[in-house]
Amino acid sequence: MLVPLVALMYDIFFASRTDNVIFLDKEQRLEALVKSTNVEFTKSLSTLELHPEDVSSDTLHNEFTRVVEPHVPANSGIRFGLYVPLTEKISVLGFLHNYRNLSPEEEKQREKEIFANTKPGLLAAEMSKEPLFRISGSWDDQVVEYIAPVVLQGRVVAVMWAGERLNPVFYQSSFVRKALRYFVLVVLALVMLGTLILIRNITTGVERLKQGLQQMEGDIHHLLPEMSGELGQVAQAVNRMAVGLVEKERLEDQLRQSEHLIALGRLATGVAHELRNPIGIIKTLAELMKHEYSQVSGIEEFTRAIDEQVDRQNIVIQELLDFGRPTKVSIKDCLVNDLLKGVLSFSEAMLRKQKIKVNLDLDNQLPKIMADTEKLKQVFVNLIVNAAEAMPSGGRVDITTRLKDDMVTITFTDTGDGISLEEKSRIFDPFYTTKESGTGLGLSISFQSIKLHGGNIEVDSNPGMGTTFIIQLPVEEHISEGSDKFDTKNISY
Repeated sequence: MLVPLVALMYDIFFASRTDNVIFLDKEQRLEALVKSTNVEFTKSLSTLELHPEDVSSDTLHNEFTRVVEPHVPANSGIRFGLYVPLTEKISVLGFLHNYRNLSPEEEKQREKEIFANTKPGLLAAEMSKEPLFRISGSWDDQVVEYIAPVVLQGRVVAVMWAGERLNPVFYQSSFVRKALRYFVLVVLALVMLGTLILIRNITTGVERLKQGLQQMEGDIHHLLPEMSGELGQVAQAVNRMAVGLVEKERLEDQLRQSEHLIALGRLATGVAHELRNPIGIIKTLAELMKHEYSQVSGIEEFTRAIDEQVDRQNIVIQELLDFGRPTKVSIKDCLVNDLLKGVLSFSEAMLRKQKIKVNLDLDNQLPKIMADTEKLKQVFVNLIVNAAEAMPSGGRVDITTRLKDDMVTITFTDTGDGISLEEKSRIFDPFYTTKESGTGLGLSISFQSIKLHGGNIEVDSNPGMGTTFIIQLPVEEHISEGSDKFDTKNISY
C-alpha cells in the first residue's frame, strides 16, 4: 500500500507541478505573440478609418496576412489564425508540424479541420470578449492555443489565436501519468477494500474467540470453534491448553481418589480385623447356647436371630476386607464377550423377573486380554444389578463392546432415571450410596478392580436420561498388585 501512495503523491506534488510550469511557459509565450500581433492588427485596421460594420471579411483577412506573415518564419512550429464571426471564415498562417506546400484542396480541408477543433474556443472568446488559454486536439496530438478577441471601437470584429503543438513525449507521459493515477487509485481502492475485509474477518474471529472463551469460562470442556489463519492457531493453542487442563484435572481427581482409597483401605482392613474377632466369639457363644440351653423355651429362636445378624456382619466385614485389601489377581487369557454372556446367563432370571430387556452389540473381532476373570465378572454383575435397581418398573440395558486404540471398551447403558451431577461426582466414593440398604462399596470395589487391570471406568449420566458406564481395558497385560497399592500386606487376620 505504501508504494501506490508514494507514486500518487509524486504525481500530485511533482509531476503536476512540472506540467503547470510547461503550460505556463507556453501560455506566456503565446500570449505575448497574440497580444503583440493583435495590437499591430488593430492599429492597421484603425488607419483605414472604417466603421466596424463596414469592415469586410476580405479586408480583415488581408490585413491579418499582412501583419502576421512576417512573424511566421521567426516562430516555427506556431500556427496563427483569424476567425471572422460574420462570415464564419478563418485564415491560417504557419504550421505546427510536417511543413510542406499544400494544394488548394488540402488547404481547405486543413482549415476546415482546424476550425472544427478551435471553434468552441473562438465562440467563447467572442462572447466573453476575454482572452483564454486552452488545449485542443486528440489525446495523442494535443495543441495549446491562446485565443483573444479583436475589438474595434468596442465591437468584436474578429478573433485571433496562436497555437503550438505539445511535444508527443509530453502528452504521452501525461497520458501515462493519468493512467498511472487511475491505476493507483484502483489499487488503493482494492487495498482499502481488502483491508476492510481483513479487519472485518479479524473482528469476527476475535468476537468468536471472545464468545468461545466466555463459554469456556463456564465449561472448560467447551472447546473453541475451528478458524483459519493466525486466530485459528490461537484457538488451537487454547483448545490444547483446555484439553490439558481437563486431563490434569482428571488425573488430579484420580490421584485424590486413589489417596482417599488408600486411607480408607487401611482403615477398613483395621476395622474389619477388630470386628472379626468379637463377631467370631459371638457366633461361638451362640453355638454353645444352642447346645447348653437347648431345653430352654425360645432359645432356638434367639440363637437363630443372632446367627442371622452375625452372618450379615460377616458379609459386611468381607466387603470391607475386599475393599481394603484386594486379593491378588489371577491372570489368564480371556474373551470379554464370553464373560458378559456368562454373567447374563445366570442373571437372566433376575432380569426377566424385573422386566429388564438386554440388547447386546458385541464386536466379534475383539482380541483376548489378560485379566482376572472373577474380578471382571464381579464388576459386570455389579453394574447389571445397579442398572436393574435403577429401573424398578422395567426398562432396557444396552451392552456394547468395541476395540479402539488398543483398548477394549465395554459400555452398559440403562433407561433409568439417571444420576444428578453431585451424585455422579461421588458415585465411586467408598460408603457412598443412594440406596436405603447397602454398604456403598460395590462401585468402589469395581473401580478398584478395573484400576488393578490398568483400565479405566467412567460414568455418563443426566437426570431423566439414563446412565452409561464405560469400561476401558488394555489389550496388553497391565496388572497392578492390590496389596502393594494399599500397603496392607502386613495386616493379619
